[in-house]
Amino acid sequence: MSHPPLLLQVEPRARKIEQRASDCLERCCESLGLKRAPLPIPVDRWIECPLGIRFGITDLSYISPDVLGAASPSDNEILISESVLSNEARFRFTCAHELGHMLLHKGKRRLFRDTQERPLPDVNLLERQADRFAAAFLMPVSLLVRELVNTCDEQGVTHKEGIAELMLDTPESDWLWKKVFLPTLTRRFGMSLQATIFRFRELRRFDGRSFLFERSLDRLLQSAKADGRKESFRLIDGFPRRPLRGLLFE
Repeated sequence: MSHPPLLLQVEPRARKIEQRASDCLERCCESLGLKRAPLPIPVDRWIECPLGIRFGITDLSYISPDVLGAASPSDNEILISESVLSNEARFRFTCAHELGHMLLHKGKRRLFRDTQERPLPDVNLLERQADRFAAAFLMPVSLLVRELVNTCDEQGVTHKEGIAELMLDTPESDWLWKKVFLPTLTRRFGMSLQATIFRFRELRRFDGRSFLFERSLDRLLQSAKADGRKESFRLIDGFPRRPLRGLLFE
């Protein structure tokens, strides 16, 4: 089956970081003899080999009680707090975040400390850059496009109508994101719901417009909480539609 073209790009201010992440991922795959990156991308296993950076998991409370990870470019070392081991998505993102500091910010600071999540406006420039690197390394655009199409195939969603609907601010779009695409993509890439949503928020369509509407963010971020209400849509002929009244659905 032929797949329709889906052109995604990163916003202009993030392109250099996106390229650095892509180059790093390609270097890892080439060094390990991999034809393509596995999912989820095993960043924690690749930091030491093939990237050649010392890596450890330890108690970092001596730095600060809320530190999740630390990167020291001058010592060529990344340390991750034991406290994040219980959350696989947070652990992997923290590893990639610290890797971003190592590759992007040599000479900027002796030690970088990643603390508990803060609202985006309160995060300084270097931390935002490390976050962008982590998202790009763990969720490359080419693999996102591939998995969007694969998810359509697996879930019986029509390519053209379904993916086009994801770019709109409609109830159908919300339903597709919450019930079909986000559960699959977060599991496949090993990412948190919030990290996945914000990754899509920074992607642009071929015409330069945002792939995900800003006003959709709050609604989608609430999707992790099951409310127990009856679903208002069902996949009918490959597209989310409201069931006709009087018909029973399981």
